[in-house]
Formats: sequence, C-alpha cells, structure tokens
Amino acid sequence: MKNAVVWSEIAVSDLKRATAFYEKLLDGKLKAENFGPYEIALFPHAADGIGGCLMKGEGYEPSGKGTVTYLAAEPGIDAALKRATAAGAKVLMPKMALPGNQGYIAHVSDCEGNRIGLHAMS
Repeated sequence: MKNAVVWSEIAVSDLKRATAFYEKLLDGKLKAENFGPYEIALFPHAADGIGGCLMKGEGYEPSGKGTVTYLAAEPGIDAALKRATAAGAKVLMPKMALPGNQGYIAHVSDCEGNRIGLHAMS
C-alpha cells in the first residue's frame, strides 16, 4: 500500500477568509473551484501526492475537536508558526520533537476554529 490516506478536507464557514489564512500559513496559493454544491480551495500537491482542500457546504462544520490534518510546514516549524500567528492563529501545542528523528510538530487553531497540525523536519 503506497499511502493509506489519500485526501483530506478541512471544513470552513468562510472560504475567502480561510483561503487567505492558509495562503499566509503555507506561503503559497490555493486554487478555488466549485464542486457541485460545494465551494473548495485546493492545497498544492504533486499528481501522485496526498491532496486536500478547504471545503464549504452543507454537512461541513469547522471544529477544534476530532481529526487533526497535518500540513507541511516548510522550511520549518518555527517559520510556519510565525506565519500562522501573523495570520491570526492561536498556538494550541508548541513545537515538539517526534521520536526517532521524524521531525517536529505543532498545533494551531485556524481562523475557522479548526485544530491544524504542522509538521517539518526542522
């Protein structure tokens, strides 16, 4: 099995606000699209990579409880946390080293109230 997880959707109530937040956090652009009755903004990802999007529509409700989606925090956790807090995020879990040289993680609350994980090797 190549990857058990292949897609992630982060619920938002205000797609424009959330897109601006994540573009600052990731220091890159998201691609807005309509998907049937849903409004989405796609995260950049390789054709054979794991993708995801911000999702606005019926049945999607932002929450700080439950599943945590981890985003690539390049060039490192410290820089990503600075961008996140500058965009209005609240740090919920500060930078923490993972065992076995697997990098570092941190959690923030996004502009919608979702708990989001950040991961980087430095």
